[in-house]
Amino acid sequence: MNLLGKSLTVFIAIAAIMLMAFSMAVYSTHRNWRDDAEKLSAQLSEATNRNEQLQSSYNSLESQLTAEVEAAQQEVRKLESERVQLIEQNTSIQSVLDQLRQQERANTAAVASTQQNNEKLTAEVEALRAEIRENQQARDQAVATTIRSTDDLHQAQGRLSSLNERHIQLAQQLGEATAMLRENGIDPTTDAQAAVPSVRGVVSATIRQAGSQLIEVSVGADDGLKRGHTIEVFRGERYLGRAEIIRTEPDRAVGRVIRRFQQGQIQEGDDVATKLRIG
Repeated sequence: MNLLGKSLTVFIAIAAIMLMAFSMAVYSTHRNWRDDAEKLSAQLSEATNRNEQLQSSYNSLESQLTAEVEAAQQEVRKLESERVQLIEQNTSIQSVLDQLRQQERANTAAVASTQQNNEKLTAEVEALRAEIRENQQARDQAVATTIRSTDDLHQAQGRLSSLNERHIQLAQQLGEATAMLRENGIDPTTDAQAAVPSVRGVVSATIRQAGSQLIEVSVGADDGLKRGHTIEVFRGERYLGRAEIIRTEPDRAVGRVIRRFQQGQIQEGDDVATKLRIG
């Protein structure tokens, strides 16, 4: 074989090798595209399933949130109705208290008038007695006058007896009114604006502030508490101390513990009352 033949043989071999390499590269590239397409298709399917799951979870959470909002609104309406009922009850109690105060003032005026009448009748009786003594000394000279004076005395005694009975009735009525006020926790001699209502509650929170202990209680302005009122704190039968109300809200109040009355550590859950009942 000459040089030309050898050259052609080598060229054909190289061309065959290059063609084989090109064919392998094309085949490998075709396989990679198909694998990528299959992976992307699988990822798309997975993303679609994930999106459907998230959409279902979103719909469930939205329904649950709607139900909770409706329940909260119903609870708010219920609490508002209870608040209105408590305000009406407070108004009714205040009306009864005003009537009792008016009755007490009327009874007091009646007692004062009765006392004045008694004093007047006492003076009249004394005058009649003096007249009787004078008539007794001059009985022989003025028998008719003595009889007339005796009749006048009997009439005066009858009026005095009637007035005494009326006085007793008014005193009993005054006693009953006073007892009724005291049963309702009201001192008859106390100014109406200074009267402290009889309420009970619990300590809902304790706070330390500027060296003082503040307590929040579960009763407030709707229960009649005002700034300046005092409340007693106790746990069971143990007395813990006293606090002065410094701020009120409709359903709660804040008080400052008075150190000179404190006899124990005040905690959440302790009982409070404006008045303590002993026995």
